[in-house]
Amino acid sequence: MPLVKQGHFFLNKIKLETLINMNTNKQLNKGNEMKKAIVIREEKTSFTQILGALMIGFAVIDFLMSYAGVNLTPFLGSASRFSPIVFGLIGSALVNSK
Repeated sequence: MPLVKQGHFFLNKIKLETLINMNTNKQLNKGNEMKKAIVIREEKTSFTQILGALMIGFAVIDFLMSYAGVNLTPFLGSASRFSPIVFGLIGSALVNSK
């Protein structure tokens, strides 16, 4: 039973201290009311992000055209098999760069 009384006293002490702190803060900020500021942030698209999106688009088209039997990157030689992967990775890196 004594533990309950001590716990009850402890909680009342915390409530009292909280009320005192709240009143003190109100008195300190009574003349200085804080104003809310609205921050509007616009995202601008950079040239590298546009270039990256174009490279991803080219990678998708190159991949689809390879099934049709058309090689869009014959100048790469045997590496043209992996050109959609390479263009897609480079494009995604450019899109995610800031």
